[in-house]
Amino acid sequence: MMAEHARRIDRILAPEYIEGLADVDVETLRTMRREAVEVETEVSYVRRLAQARTEILQAEQDRRRDGGSIADLIARLPEILADKGPRPAAANARMPEILAPSMSITWSRGTEYLIADDTLVNLPTLSEAELAETIDALRTLEVEVSTTRRQLHGVIDAIEDVLGPRLADTGA
Repeated sequence: MMAEHARRIDRILAPEYIEGLADVDVETLRTMRREAVEVETEVSYVRRLAQARTEILQAEQDRRRDGGSIADLIARLPEILADKGPRPAAANARMPEILAPSMSITWSRGTEYLIADDTLVNLPTLSEAELAETIDALRTLEVEVSTTRRQLHGVIDAIEDVLGPRLADTGA
C-alpha cells in the first residue's frame, strides 16, 4: 500500500491504481479518469513550459552568435513561441477536456527552477556555459515529462477501455 502522503501523480502511475478496474463502479471510474486527466493537463503544461524556455534560450544563443540585441530577441518572441511542430493526425489527437492546469500546479523534482520566470529574467546575465547547461537541463526535463505524460495516457486509456463500454451499455 502506498504512503498516505504520496503525490497524486505517483498514486495514479502506481500499477495498483488501475488494477481491478472491471470491479470498480462507474462513478469511481469517472472520478479516477477525471483525476488522471487533471494531472495529465498539468504535466502537459510543464512540458510546454520546458519546450518554450528551450526555444527562447536557443534563440538567445543564436542572437549572441549573430550579434543581435535583446530587443531583436524580444521582437522574435511570437515567432519563437509559435508551435510550428508537426501535429498528430486528427484521429490520433487528444482534445484536452481541461484546457488549463490548476493554478496550484507545482513541479517539485529539483528542476522547478527551470520553468520558473527566473530562467528568462536572468537571460542576459547567463554565461555561454550557463546557457548551454540550462538548455541541456530543459531538454532532459522535457524528455522526463513527455515520458510521464505517455504513462498517464496509458492510465487514462485503461480507464476509458472499461468505462466506455459500460456507459454505452447504460446509454449514459
